[in-house]
Amino acid sequence: MTTPVVRSAFGPKQVKQLKEIYELARSVTARYPETHVANRAAKKLIDAFEALTLGDETGGRWLSETDPQGNA
Repeated sequence: MTTPVVRSAFGPKQVKQLKEIYELARSVTARYPETHVANRAAKKLIDAFEALTLGDETGGRWLSETDPQGNA
């Protein structure tokens, strides 16, 4: 879940928050049936996180080019 791109774009606090969000999304998929709206949303979120870990050349580049400022 945490690639070097993510670690360089965000600080340790943000990486910890992203890991927590990822783990919560995984628990939602385990808790609710596949037809539930929360499960579908959690799967989309997990897919977005996992797209960064595939090592695709263009998949994670946008994250390293961001300039994070303030709160989301």
